[in-house]
Amino acid sequence: MTVALSSEVKALRAELAELGALTETGLRRDPELSARIGALARMLECARSCEEPARASALLRGRWRLLYSDFDLERETTLARLSFNVLPREPVSIVELFQEIHPALGHYDNVVSYTDARGEPGTLVMVGAYQPVDDSRIDILFTHAVQSGPSGQVRLPIAADWIPPIQSEITYLDDGFRLHRSSLGSLYMFERMDDAPIRWAREA
Repeated sequence: MTVALSSEVKALRAELAELGALTETGLRRDPELSARIGALARMLECARSCEEPARASALLRGRWRLLYSDFDLERETTLARLSFNVLPREPVSIVELFQEIHPALGHYDNVVSYTDARGEPGTLVMVGAYQPVDDSRIDILFTHAVQSGPSGQVRLPIAADWIPPIQSEITYLDDGFRLHRSSLGSLYMFERMDDAPIRWAREA
């Protein structure tokens, strides 16, 4: 599905992506850049190209790369912090962050590519499910943490009473760009990399 975009919207998207890269996905804090990103995001949100983003399956489906977040992300972190304390407190360094959404199956996964303390690559998939609450809001429930690395794979459940459903609002969506606001107001900015991945990270 292709969405017709105005030149103004294209320019906003391009500048947001450029500024997001300068902040290294929000991992490098810069108040001036964050303020500019916030202002541009609000402008883009006013130019909604999709009236029912939470139900727009064709636009939501695929692998999305996180371009920016003003949530307190840290490059040097632990598996525990990335997994709601399900996994051990092993130190890791974030390389990239993705989301994979499969509307037909209700899948909504957060994917973290990282290196461990020895420099070995690994992947963490926070396996989740989502459902629309209304035209723009969705409820997300994470059910498992799946860690893959040189020593194999670990899959641990997340107790339903430990992490309740998380509500998120899709404030802008087209066929390649997405803005989300958490229930606490944090901004997340994504670029779609692939609308039909041959293999999803949860299947690895």
